[in-house]
Amino acid sequence: MPKEFGFISGLFHVGVFTLQTGIDETLGRIGYNDYIFPAVKESMEQAEKLGIEPMIGENVEDFGERFIKLLKTSLLVENASLKKKADGAYVFSLNNCFMAKTAHTVAGTKGVCPMAMVMAAMIEKYVNKEVTVNYSDLTPNGSITVITPTNSDFERK
Repeated sequence: MPKEFGFISGLFHVGVFTLQTGIDETLGRIGYNDYIFPAVKESMEQAEKLGIEPMIGENVEDFGERFIKLLKTSLLVENASLKKKADGAYVFSLNNCFMAKTAHTVAGTKGVCPMAMVMAAMIEKYVNKEVTVNYSDLTPNGSITVITPTNSDFERK
């Protein structure tokens, strides 16, 4: 992959982390649930309507497999996983992420990995439950994000 792509991707990720910080500082953590995730989910639904096949799935696991394959095939990550814990939460891990060194160094420890934001929005869609997402564990190598569906059904508009 050309190093220029890494620079541009890293800058876009830095922009996303900066916007997250601004929303968090202005609205608090409620900004994620009330503004960020619904907007990401809506955008993902639009992508599905465009026929972007890797963004379509039958359930969380199917979508997760397709999304991880896309991340690996595009060389954005060397490895990734989505694991469901006994308590119903999901752990989404990215390893050897092409953008991590730049973006995570700038973001520090505050923020949710943009790829995990996509995963959270899609988990919310497939389980039809609102999700909560802790800040990602951001390292120079990748990220680990815990995504937890709530116990109640909901209808997001």
